[in-house]
Amino acid sequence: MGKPIFKVNSTGPEYRASLRSRIIVGLILVAFFVPCLVVGGWAFFAGIAIFLAIAVYEMIQAPGKKFHWWVYLIAYVTTFGFVYWFVFKGNGAAYLASLEDGTTFVFSLEDYFSTLDISIIGVACAIGLYCLVAVLDKDFGFDDVAYFVTFSVLLGLGFQSIYFLRYFPFYLASNTNFSSYPWGGLTYGETAKTGNFAYLGSTELIIFALIGGIFNDTFAYFGGIYFGKHPLNKRISPHKTVEGFLIGWGMASIALLAIGFTLAATGYPITPFLDLEHWYYIVLLALLIPLFGVLGDLSFSMIKRHFGIKDFGNVLRGHGGVLDRIDSLAFVSVATAIFCVFIMNGWNFFL
Repeated sequence: MGKPIFKVNSTGPEYRASLRSRIIVGLILVAFFVPCLVVGGWAFFAGIAIFLAIAVYEMIQAPGKKFHWWVYLIAYVTTFGFVYWFVFKGNGAAYLASLEDGTTFVFSLEDYFSTLDISIIGVACAIGLYCLVAVLDKDFGFDDVAYFVTFSVLLGLGFQSIYFLRYFPFYLASNTNFSSYPWGGLTYGETAKTGNFAYLGSTELIIFALIGGIFNDTFAYFGGIYFGKHPLNKRISPHKTVEGFLIGWGMASIALLAIGFTLAATGYPITPFLDLEHWYYIVLLALLIPLFGVLGDLSFSMIKRHFGIKDFGNVLRGHGGVLDRIDSLAFVSVATAIFCVFIMNGWNFFL
């Protein structure tokens, strides 16, 4: 008899115990996150803010150094500012306008998620503050400045994009260019006023991205465990394999294609421009989302490799820290958000 084409790797009791722990923690995360996701609004806003607070703490702890309290303060203020400032800026402008024209001001989370918006002034302030710390503190060097500025912006973009994916459909529904598109037997603008859209329809985009990232991570993990033979990038992540990468990419893309086309065919497209008429956008996103998930995973692994740590934290038993869970999701969310912005603007790169 010849050798089998596919040889399944053997696993031991340590792997099974780790898997059991991962499943339990995963179910707890689902129980917490899904209600926040479905309810949306302030529930989702608060839930993600909790994860962001933990992520910033893990970012500060990763270098393995003791920093003064002002480094913590700068890290939290700048990172939270990158995520939330433009929402409060937009509402502030709306409030001042309401004072002038005498209308009633209503604070809005959704109205300002038409694009990603990291404040250039905020970035300049972050660079200046960290450089000031480096000048005054001999234990805080240029490497620390570069790390904190880069990671703060990365987290800012990543978490802002997660919000974007949840709130962006509401912006589309209020946009005259898209409000007339059919969705669920009504127009996009009409259905946005119903609970069906508020709690379910508006979640399609973020669930689509989440499934892409989760399926890619899950199938790449099991594909690597059972079939992995060839390292994907031993320098950055020695346990990731080419086989795991291909299985994760393939299965995630198939799942996204099935979801995207099914929703479009049944009259509930993920967005007005992800319908059957624009089928090629569904295909492109289905192929790209898992790839950006891998890029995010490897990028965060590169940071952990640099600092010689296995996980960013241990708040999620068997899963590491929050940063270990959102590594691929951060890149997936940014890529999906940018893709949607470009499509909405007719691929006009100058807007």
